[in-house]
Amino acid sequence: MAKIPEFMLKALYVRGSLHRTEDGFEFQIKNELGPARIVGALPLKVDRTPVPLADCSFLHGDLEMPAETLTPENSLLMRKGEAVTIRVRGMALRPGRHTLEIGVAVKDLGELRFTVGDGV
Repeated sequence: MAKIPEFMLKALYVRGSLHRTEDGFEFQIKNELGPARIVGALPLKVDRTPVPLADCSFLHGDLEMPAETLTPENSLLMRKGEAVTIRVRGMALRPGRHTLEIGVAVKDLGELRFTVGDGV
């Protein structure tokens, strides 16, 4: 499988997109690399604290997919230039800077993981 350097993966994160919502927080990733089929979500960590997949969902256009339902049979196609919002419910963020450890499984590429920092 192809290995994508972390510095390229970090560029997927939309800087400044981290913000609080009524019931948690959300952020965006934007695919600038090429078509990719997300076939699974890996555990998200915020400030080294794992977030249950059951509390996460992917918003793509009008579609909202719970993270734990992403499988090779129930995947999410991201074309180049498209953005996805990752929504987390049930976890409040305090104002300030946070570290996000993000990961997804992508068909033909395997597990892609990267860490970014952003503030709310």
